[in-house]
Amino acid sequence: MIDKTSPIPMYFQLKEMLKGMIKSGDLKPGDRIYSENELCEMYDVSRITAKRALDEMVREGYLYRLPGRGSFVQGRKIDHTLSNFYSFTEEVKKQGLEPSSKIIELKVIPADELVSEALGIEEGASVTFVQRLRMADDSVIALDHSYIPLSVCERITFEELENNSLYQVLRGKGITPDRATESFFAEPLMEEDARLLNMETGTAALKVCRLTYSNDRLIEFNYRYYKGQQYRYTIELK
Repeated sequence: MIDKTSPIPMYFQLKEMLKGMIKSGDLKPGDRIYSENELCEMYDVSRITAKRALDEMVREGYLYRLPGRGSFVQGRKIDHTLSNFYSFTEEVKKQGLEPSSKIIELKVIPADELVSEALGIEEGASVTFVQRLRMADDSVIALDHSYIPLSVCERITFEELENNSLYQVLRGKGITPDRATESFFAEPLMEEDARLLNMETGTAALKVCRLTYSNDRLIEFNYRYYKGQQYRYTIELK
């Protein structure tokens, strides 16, 4: 409880108590934390004390806010230094976290203008479309969209992707991703993408577009929306 006779400021005591609940697992990534009013009632502190404790936890990266919905426990931030070809799965493992995916869609579709231009194929050509939520320690990090021409890989099954990364599946079929180009920019989330990421519609997300090659053959067009508060890119310049 809060010791009101202590020289330690009450907001700091409250902040440390809440941080302890996160570190112990009592509050998990994605959980809504108590509101200012709830903290006032629970710990007999002022609204100013509760607000400062929450504000500092947001600033320190323990919480993030969704307008109109409250404050939520932040998952561990992934700090990715860009210097070599990588896969999401490998990068998450390097951080000591457990990568996983949830398949939202897996189907063959005709390439639209955007996809055909990116892949250098005819509009309407068949591509495998994979939409997945990418997670680290069960905390959603990104929403991923991949397009692979059927001329590159004829069939990818749900069963194959359920327990393997996409690149592992491709390698198993004799296709080895070995090079990629990426571009980065902020883009507001449309309603369905925002819903899948548990974010507000119109919130700016980090969008990463990738073209992946195997032996100089273009094999994949991918774009991914990252939850900005949980992923950070650092570019290494040599």
